[in-house]
Amino acid sequence: MLADNTAASGSGKFVADIKPDSSIKSVVTLIENSLYEFSIKVTGHLTENEKALTSKLCIFLNNKVDSHPFRFHHEFPEDYSSGTSAQVDIGTISRFDQLIVEDRIYGEFDSFFSIEAKRLPTPGNKREKEYVIGHGKSCGGIERFKKGIHGSRLKHAAIVGYIQEHDTVYWHSQINNWIDELIIVDSKLWKLADKLIVRKSINHSKIVKLVSKNLRLIKNKSDIIKLTHFWINIT
Repeated sequence: MLADNTAASGSGKFVADIKPDSSIKSVVTLIENSLYEFSIKVTGHLTENEKALTSKLCIFLNNKVDSHPFRFHHEFPEDYSSGTSAQVDIGTISRFDQLIVEDRIYGEFDSFFSIEAKRLPTPGNKREKEYVIGHGKSCGGIERFKKGIHGSRLKHAAIVGYIQEHDTVYWHSQINNWIDELIIVDSKLWKLADKLIVRKSINHSKIVKLVSKNLRLIKNKSDIIKLTHFWINIT
């Protein structure tokens, strides 16, 4: 269950009342329990682009939702009022009119848990660090959450990594080394807590779950966004 209890609002529509983190755990558990099957379907897709893989992932996850009171939306806009809004790869939308996650309220058109996706490695010139940070523009996966480009109102989000070369041990070391380098260059934004910690390995590291606790700076105001990282080895 996403909600611990529901209550009718004044309009007669449902409002979900959530205990801290229970909604997030429900979404993360669904993703975690589904990714191994998804990995089997896309194993060997070593040149398939990020958009194609993520479109398939979104369709696959929606097929696994069953009775859960949420669904997934591919290429979710961060700002409905802007025609040039940034889009996170997958948004998670409640089936209720209103959802309370900890102390924040999300409407029926809001993503309460957003997912960005990156290929490992990211193809293209000077894009090798894009899981973490972009080159010349803010297009890095972790970077976009830290700067509020994605999920500025969220306390929890996720990044999915499609491993198309090397293995999870290689990428864990590589990504944390890149973060170490960023800490030296910009210690105001990048911290040791940004580094990824392995939480779980599934089926000989076919799927790996990691976590990071990331400082977020938006207009000189700071808070924390907690990221769950899921790596899918499709080599």
